[in-house]
Amino acid sequence: MDEEIQALMSGTVGFFWPITVDGNFDSEPERGYIGKSKSGRLEIRTLNENAQDTLFLASKETKPHAIACLFPEGSAVVLNISRRGGMANIGGRKASAYEYSARTAVSRFPVEQLKKGRVNVKVKELTAHFPGVSEWAGMKVSEVKSERKGDGRVKTATVHLKSPEEVVADLGSLSLVIGGHWEVKGNDDRSSIYSPVSIGVKAKRARDISEMLRILVRVQDLVNVAYDTFIPVDGGRAVLGAEGSPAQYPRFWNDALMEEPKVRTNGKAGKGFPLFTLADIDGAQGISRWVRLYERYPSAFDAVATPYRVGGMTWNSYFRDTAVGIERMLAARKQEGRPMWAREKPQSYALAKRLGTPFSDFVGDEKEWAKLFWGVYNGIKHQASYDPDPRDVVTLALSGNLLLTTYLLQRCGMSKSALNRLFNRNVSYLLRDRVQELVQSPPKNLAPNSSY
Repeated sequence: MDEEIQALMSGTVGFFWPITVDGNFDSEPERGYIGKSKSGRLEIRTLNENAQDTLFLASKETKPHAIACLFPEGSAVVLNISRRGGMANIGGRKASAYEYSARTAVSRFPVEQLKKGRVNVKVKELTAHFPGVSEWAGMKVSEVKSERKGDGRVKTATVHLKSPEEVVADLGSLSLVIGGHWEVKGNDDRSSIYSPVSIGVKAKRARDISEMLRILVRVQDLVNVAYDTFIPVDGGRAVLGAEGSPAQYPRFWNDALMEEPKVRTNGKAGKGFPLFTLADIDGAQGISRWVRLYERYPSAFDAVATPYRVGGMTWNSYFRDTAVGIERMLAARKQEGRPMWAREKPQSYALAKRLGTPFSDFVGDEKEWAKLFWGVYNGIKHQASYDPDPRDVVTLALSGNLLLTTYLLQRCGMSKSALNRLFNRNVSYLLRDRVQELVQSPPKNLAPNSSY
């Protein structure tokens, strides 16, 4: 991690300049402390040295757009301020203080900006480093070749580092760029190599960092789905609008991208390899479609992506979110005046029938599976006394979420051959065997009597 970001995470003292959305700030800084809280966010606490003057000023109570920081280890700008609070003590033995909570920080802030009337905290480029996803991205940033002695021991080893050709896709006025990043640190005796896949968002005109973070979060959602677990970003760089060509690129931190959930969610896939690759969804164009479709069908995409972020969901909640995602997406498809297939009942059968052979082969009989799935959904939703075997709920929840996931991937550009590979090679055989057994011999108490 960048040394200046590490200082913010570990805790340090400094000077802080709250900045308005227009870039205005007071020349006199607030003095205080910044560190990472138990919630995973940055917390700033500063002294209110003019409590009497500010007690009745409503403008002082507004949440700042950003906070510029100068501290012993460097400088930074803190963004995405989520909370502003504090206390005012007139007299007595307690000091007045301001408190701020933030979700993003960019290091190496050009402090000379504070000599101007306004500060530009917008961003031109934001690139996240994803370690361990080279197989999914199809990009090799580092390669190790070794030469062995006659007895089999290694004689020499050569590490070759290269920046692969970037893949670019348009996202309206923004560009999505997928490539590689590498760094070599240390001395002759103790050197380290860092070579993750890089995924970034670029803009011709500097803009609010939240626009770029939203896209990177969506991209991370796709990577999480591919690996069936949360894949944290462990670094990245930013290009601030205030500094066109910095000598050293600023680094950034963001809690949504870098803070892992307390409980990881795994279930559909095998371990150690992705369910699908970037090439399976038409490369960067597939990611672009994923980001765009997320805006059209948020409930469906949330059902697929959110469990990897929150962790610790009950299986009933996971089941309900999946069914609601299917229900709302098909309702949206019908409102778009599109296909007759979306009018099939129950909705789980409409989607299973639409996906076709890959899913029907996986569950054994898509119509029987769909009846079971929707019956359990209605039981969970409507009947207080409904109490099926939790293992059956898990099996149907995972297979239903897999159906929704693969349909969305198909919409993003995944071919039928890639879908077949996903179901036949990468999805857990244990899940397939369990769901087929359940479809063939469902327990009597599993599907309550209910209408669609």
